Amino acid sequence: MSTIYGFFGGSHSPSACLIRNGKIVSCIEEERLTRIKAGDNFDSFPELSSEEIQKYTGLNVHDADYRVFVEPVIDAFAKKLTKDNFERVGHHDAHCYGSYFTSGMDGKVLSISYDGGGDKTVMKVYLCEDGKMNLAYSYDFATTGSIPHLWAFSVTSIRGYNENGESIWKMCKDEGKLMGMAPDGFYDERIYKILNSIIDYKDFKFFPSNTGAKARFVVDTMFRKGYFDSQEKLQVFSFNLQKLTEDLFLNFLDDLHTRFPDYKKLCFSGGLFANVKLNQKINQLPWVEEIYIVPPMGDEGLSLGACIKKAVDLGEITKPFKLDNVFFGKEYDDDQISLISQKYNFEKKIYNPSEIAKNIDEGEIIGWFQHGFEFGPRALGGRSILMRPTSSDTHSKLNKRLKRHDSMPFAPIVMSEYFDEIFFETKSKYSAEFMTICYQTKENWIEKIPAVIQKSDKTARPQIVKREKNYKFWEILDEYYKISNIPVLLNTSFNTHNEPIVDNPEQAFSKLQDKTLDKLVIGNYVYTNR
Repeated sequence: MSTIYGFFGGSHSPSACLIRNGKIVSCIEEERLTRIKAGDNFDSFPELSSEEIQKYTGLNVHDADYRVFVEPVIDAFAKKLTKDNFERVGHHDAHCYGSYFTSGMDGKVLSISYDGGGDKTVMKVYLCEDGKMNLAYSYDFATTGSIPHLWAFSVTSIRGYNENGESIWKMCKDEGKLMGMAPDGFYDERIYKILNSIIDYKDFKFFPSNTGAKARFVVDTMFRKGYFDSQEKLQVFSFNLQKLTEDLFLNFLDDLHTRFPDYKKLCFSGGLFANVKLNQKINQLPWVEEIYIVPPMGDEGLSLGACIKKAVDLGEITKPFKLDNVFFGKEYDDDQISLISQKYNFEKKIYNPSEIAKNIDEGEIIGWFQHGFEFGPRALGGRSILMRPTSSDTHSKLNKRLKRHDSMPFAPIVMSEYFDEIFFETKSKYSAEFMTICYQTKENWIEKIPAVIQKSDKTARPQIVKREKNYKFWEILDEYYKISNIPVLLNTSFNTHNEPIVDNPEQAFSKLQDKTLDKLVIGNYVYTNR
């Protein structure tokens, strides 16, 4: 059995990963350690994350059996880290292997990756069955249009530029703001056609190519002509951008289904599938049995995909498996946490879930720090902030504390036992454990949990919490349910505006000290300002 290190860097969202004997040991995104969001730090490398995994696990990169870099590979960095002893794997191959082999899916499966392009391709489609993957389609960067480029270069133009000529909003960082606004807009034929002139789809082809340059020119022109000079205009643009994305990609999937009718399970990777509204539409297709989006769906997940592909090639992973969680970052015990806490003047108490549930019910904002930190963009109970979902003013209150200005609704965490009572769709629940799909909310729940429901389309992006997989997270939900008869809490990422999710206890304590939080549950203790 082997020790495998995987790396991705030199573009955006660098990360490092370690698999040993076919099991995931640790995966860390560079932004958690640099404290600079990946969208603000292009062309960076997984230097700190590589060092952190080595220190945390005691397994040195040079002593590993294999070191795999995802394309594009910057040779100078790879040689520096590995002394010229490394392998390469294709960008979209790493994406597709990472999603398929963590999907737990049996039988015939389509594995599809789609992003702005990492080597020579923007998308690949694999036919998968019983642990075997065969390439069906590979879409070349030079001849294929990219829906992710439409989003990326729209977002850099839609807010204009600062005095240094830099985009106010950034690609690989702010696309979610447009998606969050989309339900509040409406169809506008003129805007839809303008966007459709940039990219279209027919007969397995996305065209024309060079989407990014066209998008930037068109959206820059729209900005100068005043298309975005009010919130309502931004919402209308976002609605039509989202609608075009869904129309084109769902047509492509229907064509795939016509050609490969036996493949009714789908797994996805690549930046496009951070779009939870698109994922919902895919999940609602009548011919689809189940979908899965790998939790680190963007390029941050490539290091894991590289490790998985090598382990598959070696025969150490032979079939898809399911993840219990993505707590692959560094974990801290109570002694380490207590030592760090001594520099602060906090009150410290043993954690009592019923007391914290009562605090939440009374409107307090609770920091939640457990396990290793999550791998990927979602806060899933490792580094979360919890609040009651029942108050309509929660969004403004929490955004004020967190210094955020996003239009994205906050997400609910839901006890698995009550998911079907609250939401309509019942497919793809495994993927919903990682908060990667929206679901339609049942009418009788909309007014009960308004803080976690999108106000216009009444959808939510839930995380299903299972007792057997994350008991402590499930337990606080259960205690809140006993008080409120609501098996749901608001969950948002443990960070303030424009910073990565917190990594270590010191960062968590700083949020308590500056009164971002009312209380901090960390390890087996609760800390409060005196």
